[in-house]
Amino acid sequence: MSKDPVSVYGFINAKLRAKIGLMRQSRIIEDLLKAASLVEAVSVLRDSPYHALAEAYDQTGDLQQMEYVLLEMEIAMYREVASYLEGKSATFVNHLLGKIEVDNLKNSIRLWYSSIIRGRPIRYRSGYLYKQTILHPIDWTAMVNATGWETLLKALGQSPYEGILKEYTEQDLQKDGLFSLESKLDGFWYEHMLSGIQTLSRQDREVASAIFAVEVDLKNLLTLARYGWYHRMEGSALRTLLLPWGKVAESKETERYIQAPVDDRDPVALINRFAGGLEQDSPFVQRGSIHSEETSVLENLKIEDYLEKRRHALYRKMLSSDPFTIALALSYFFLNKEESSMIKAILNGKYYGYDEAYIRGVIG
Repeated sequence: MSKDPVSVYGFINAKLRAKIGLMRQSRIIEDLLKAASLVEAVSVLRDSPYHALAEAYDQTGDLQQMEYVLLEMEIAMYREVASYLEGKSATFVNHLLGKIEVDNLKNSIRLWYSSIIRGRPIRYRSGYLYKQTILHPIDWTAMVNATGWETLLKALGQSPYEGILKEYTEQDLQKDGLFSLESKLDGFWYEHMLSGIQTLSRQDREVASAIFAVEVDLKNLLTLARYGWYHRMEGSALRTLLLPWGKVAESKETERYIQAPVDDRDPVALINRFAGGLEQDSPFVQRGSIHSEETSVLENLKIEDYLEKRRHALYRKMLSSDPFTIALALSYFFLNKEESSMIKAILNGKYYGYDEAYIRGVIG
């Protein structure tokens, strides 16, 4: 018998609000920023929910091993929340976990590509690949050690990714690289995530649809700015990168931007059409000088930072949504990932000896 949604979400929300409350009260980010060195930063972690990172550093002295533990913690977070749910809601949370599996698959293919196509050693880097089952029984070790593309495909087992990878040959990848394949894998995840939303209860479906409609639009805007303006991608290729859902993908303004000569594209104007508020300090300059290239980098970073802040505001707003829907769980996932990403960035900054002010600028 299915549990009453109020009792299920009442239980979950009590647990998640307690966790979010602790995150808000925590000074871990500030204390990490003020740490004078990586060793001092690790000491900050010892009496925190991230104590496993400190233990990993004590055992290995390895920053990448700490990042591996962060990934393990993120996977455990999704599984914990899914265990509180049942039916389609639990399935949907597991689908969100599938994004980590897709990213792990891309990392595995990159390692294989580096080894077989580029002839580079991967033994050290492959040691940090997550090799446990995430959702599907993929043989990660066999993938990175495959001597050819057909052998790699066999390591996928009965996973849903086999069909996408079979669209490519080893010769295709050698000639064109991995960009197209990785884009298709990302699109596959979004397509199935949006399909999963339609199976949820009416209240959860409305919440998740509203959230991920904005997610899709922001991702498409980022793609149009990053590849259409900064990387100057030709229109037909750029169009294939867009997720085929949402206001941005369906807009005539977007199509005009895609068809425009690359020097005439104005990403700020396009972004303000859909997510107004991005200011432009000065007109975009023509490329061709060191100064103009530096300006392009800064403008691109400014755009990406603005879109991420819009995403941040979306998930913060969900904290005040109907407490008996999936909204709080989605917000918790985002806030947890955000905190983990900041911890990872700070630890890397301390490792490379950057000062507090510089690291603050990087993490926003």
